[in-house]
Amino acid sequence: MATKTVDVTLASIQNKSPFGVSPTGAINVRTVRAIDDEEIYQNENLYLRLDREEPMHPSGAKYIPAGQSLTYDVTRRLDVSYYGLDSTVNQMLIFYRDLTEYIVVTGHVYEEPYQGSYNRQVRYDEIDGFQAITVDYNAMYQDVMAKLLVTYTVNLVSSSE
Repeated sequence: MATKTVDVTLASIQNKSPFGVSPTGAINVRTVRAIDDEEIYQNENLYLRLDREEPMHPSGAKYIPAGQSLTYDVTRRLDVSYYGLDSTVNQMLIFYRDLTEYIVVTGHVYEEPYQGSYNRQVRYDEIDGFQAITVDYNAMYQDVMAKLLVTYTVNLVSSSE
């Protein structure tokens, strides 16, 4: 068995929408079984905001203005294992998001889920050194779309072969 220890960081959330966004919900990083991402070995929160009245950032910010971003420095350490070519328990990293946005259209508020790049995967053999991964998430009601670009970093801390 080989294991890689990695530090995964939520680096930033950038608003690419023409209006302010204020996502609620969670972004997690997980180690999962490579052929069945439903089998979870580790699950770590990178972003958790359950109530839209609470701040979404340590600075106290409750939203991200149009075209702006918030920088985070939330890091979690995980171990990803590889058991060989014939094994069914090989692992990978996965970025899981369960976010919603409250979109206002003609005075009405609609709660819409963010979609896109669902469960972005980083396979064991792709973990090497330092890498930045940017993922886009979109929430849409009719023709109004909220768009986030979320940047993560994956840093290989150690590897045992």
